[in-house]
Amino acid sequence: MKRRSLLFPLSQQPHSTSKSQRGHTDYVSPEFAMRTEAGLEPWSPSGNDVWDFAKAAHLLRRCMVGPTPAEIRQAVQDGLETTLNKLFTSFEPSVSDIQEIAGQEPQIRPASADAATVQAWQTLVNKHKDMLRRWRAKTIALSPVSLQEKLITFWSNHFTSELQVVNFAQYMYTQELLIRTYMFGNFHDFTYQVTIDPAMLIYLDGRKNFVIGKRNQINENYARELMELFTCGVYDWEGKPNYSEDDVAQAARGLSGWDIKPSDKGALYSSLTSQFNALRWDGGDKTLMGKTGKWKANDIVDIVFSERTNSIAKYICVKLYREFVYDIPDKTIVEQMAQTFIDSKWNIRTVIEQLLRSKHFFALENIGAKHKSPVEFFIGAVRGLGLKNIVDFDFSRVGRQTQLLIGMMDSQGQTLFDPPNVKGWEGGRTWTSTSTLPQRQKWIMDIMDGKIRSGAGAQQQTVFVFDAIAFAKQFSAPNDLKKLSQEMAEFLLNVPPSDAEFTVLFDTILDGGKDYEWNIDDVAQRPDARIRKFIKAAAELAKFQLT
Repeated sequence: MKRRSLLFPLSQQPHSTSKSQRGHTDYVSPEFAMRTEAGLEPWSPSGNDVWDFAKAAHLLRRCMVGPTPAEIRQAVQDGLETTLNKLFTSFEPSVSDIQEIAGQEPQIRPASADAATVQAWQTLVNKHKDMLRRWRAKTIALSPVSLQEKLITFWSNHFTSELQVVNFAQYMYTQELLIRTYMFGNFHDFTYQVTIDPAMLIYLDGRKNFVIGKRNQINENYARELMELFTCGVYDWEGKPNYSEDDVAQAARGLSGWDIKPSDKGALYSSLTSQFNALRWDGGDKTLMGKTGKWKANDIVDIVFSERTNSIAKYICVKLYREFVYDIPDKTIVEQMAQTFIDSKWNIRTVIEQLLRSKHFFALENIGAKHKSPVEFFIGAVRGLGLKNIVDFDFSRVGRQTQLLIGMMDSQGQTLFDPPNVKGWEGGRTWTSTSTLPQRQKWIMDIMDGKIRSGAGAQQQTVFVFDAIAFAKQFSAPNDLKKLSQEMAEFLLNVPPSDAEFTVLFDTILDGGKDYEWNIDDVAQRPDARIRKFIKAAAELAKFQLT
């Protein structure tokens, strides 16, 4: 792939201007492209088209972050069906590092108003935010073969909430539990539960949306985003509006009355659950999308889903297509996915599984065609290269020098739990640019050279430690230099290198030596240094940025 092609941005796909003022711009209809004639019919081995390392790697790379060589080889051995079953199996991550957060009610303000107490409280709030981000990164890095962490990232970028706005890590952790519950399940029910989720009630001002007597405090923020970003989108594919400004106002009235339940600990704390208070609800008639009644929040969600069924199905399936296949969706495929979504009564697993087992998903044009996000690049390197001594994962240490992995992702524009606005991260080719690419490449070079250090004085230590010999011995023939080079290249790059690229890579690991002299256990052959040089050369290729 040409570097110019790698860096050239796709046309922007923003949304309409929103009264929430959280980063919206003018709406443009989705862009479509047909890149292959392969459809959604199930893929099965045929002739030379077999289940092999390339196909297993493609499936795992799209469904998880940084699959290892061993995980890919196991998928080859297991076959497609068993691998899919593994991917759709959820798991319970350890919360031992975040006992201060998990299931704990936040203290929303200190009991004392003196400056020292307030400062200590704010320091604790910030500590909890940092802990949550580090825990999320560690959970992804230590995850088994499962779609879970990829889907949690996807759905948290769809039903967005910003930690800096919500402020308390406890609410964001609770929202993640909700996402984990519904990530494979029913999208209609998922949407309703997000609507009354405490973090969302804070983020999009649902708790400020109420009517008490003559006091009208109707807030339209969530009502707008429910339709604009979370379900049907501003327009359908024919350019007709999916809702009006009056629909937003009427929906907001129906959504009123929800707030966070008071804590049993008293006014200084806040519970982790929400509650409906009829005294804060606008009980009058509302007319939404032609339906009139004394609607409440569940009715609003029901009406949007029943009246904008096709638009919702297409809008969500476009997003799923972009996540798992390619940045520019195939219109025909999305339409078929949307029908499956509707027929399954909004079952998320059904539509994703149809896509992942299809000939379209495994078409050559769609393999290795997506840009790695910062999470995929940096945490993917931790998993895929087997890096050790990740200082971010040591919760006994605190301070800026203990958030090096988090810091790299931040510098690339992906701060965990903090998307840029309610629209979320745009992703795709926006992840790779003339500013982000050099940072990514230097990070890999520094790891290979053992240059990344943490701490000061006698406490300073090398972090992101890479064991080159152990890495190479994962492959089938570590003492056959050409085969080892081919297998390492196949693993490190999104697609096999061209003849010219492989020549460069092989000359790099030869390093002036003879391939027949190579022995990975012979220190005289400098295997450690030569393997590191090989990886550095691979990291300079555009294909290293793709997945």
